[in-house]
Amino acid sequence: MDGGGRPLLSARGVIDAGLVYGAHGLRFLAPLLLYPVLTRRFGVEGFGVYVAAVSLATMAAVVVDYGASLSGPRDIAAARQAAGSIIGRMLALRAALVLPAIGLGLWLGWINPVLDGDWAVVGAGIALGVGQGASLVWVFQGLRDPAPAALAEVGGTLAAAVVVMLSPGLGVAGALAVQAAGLWLGVGVGAGLMLRRVRLEWPRRGFVRRGLVEGGALFASRAAVTAYTGGVGFVVAALAGPGQAAIYAVADKIVGAASSLMRPLAGLVGPRIAGLLAEDAPTAFRTARWSLIVTPGLFLGLAAGLWIAAPVLVRLLVGEGFEDAVGALRTLVFILPLVAASQVLGLQLMTALRMDGRFALMVGVGCVATLGPAAVLAPAGGAEGMAGARLIGEAVVVLTCLVCLRPHWRFLFARGRHVPAV
Repeated sequence: MDGGGRPLLSARGVIDAGLVYGAHGLRFLAPLLLYPVLTRRFGVEGFGVYVAAVSLATMAAVVVDYGASLSGPRDIAAARQAAGSIIGRMLALRAALVLPAIGLGLWLGWINPVLDGDWAVVGAGIALGVGQGASLVWVFQGLRDPAPAALAEVGGTLAAAVVVMLSPGLGVAGALAVQAAGLWLGVGVGAGLMLRRVRLEWPRRGFVRRGLVEGGALFASRAAVTAYTGGVGFVVAALAGPGQAAIYAVADKIVGAASSLMRPLAGLVGPRIAGLLAEDAPTAFRTARWSLIVTPGLFLGLAAGLWIAAPVLVRLLVGEGFEDAVGALRTLVFILPLVAASQVLGLQLMTALRMDGRFALMVGVGCVATLGPAAVLAPAGGAEGMAGARLIGEAVVVLTCLVCLRPHWRFLFARGRHVPAV
């Protein structure tokens, strides 16, 4: 219930949320189905090349998206009558950014010694990344009907995963190309659904400059997050070689699947905090404090379980040749409670308090605090060194969140039920 006693979600909203979170879970299922096949098919070195290309795709996707997946739902929901104009402007900007994204992908493929010269792999990675950036789920989130597009895109991704698993003759470039085709199939279905719902309007002259300025802050935040999360496989490959990139990717994918369990909770608690801040601020801060205690605690327990199960998980998931992933996994699992804490402090509380500038600062600090230690730890320690750098970076992010929220400490950490009025 909200402050007025109304339910936070309607029955339709609960169904849509369940479908979206189900689609999100299936998105994580596809790599978990593929990894046992690809690691055995490509071996450690070949799988490291695959990981570097997937990381390249993630970075290219950020350029094409340019923050639209964050700002689009908000803008469309706030001005439903102008949805055709908003969507048309954002899609036109994305189209204009495809060439820069391709240029970035080619440059990344050239500077990374693991990918240098293998332009078929680089090209397939770029196609995958542009497809990721072209996702239209944000349009349907703004229209408050996200399930159809999400399920269509995930369906294409899963179909591609099945094709890859059933095609033993595919090399790294072929596997990436099939995954890109599956993703583009889902995007095409989403585009058809969108055109049935919305009449697009072509943007006015100068839309590129305006779009770049308006979306710059969100793009910078997304780029920084990608640099020290999704792009880490590329960094490890460049600093420590494809074998260590492959080993790190195994640990990262297991931890990533575990961290995805935070999304549904954040989707429920975050809007409640934002709504309560305008109506009952003391209760909003009590809710945030409760979330800050419970969520990291739950994920600390999950981290401990993964630490114990690490040898079995690695053996079942990827088989022989990846034994060193156990050490990387046992280090990396302890980012889970840290990420949970930063999600509560940053995504749930700082964004609700409209601390957008400080949030961007926090993301930038996290990027530097991860990649700086990585430059020292990864060349010598490989996958375990990179895992240690991630742990340092996530700890710094939590500390930065706390520093940014210092003016609100007396509300957030007040004892008992009697929180002072804001």
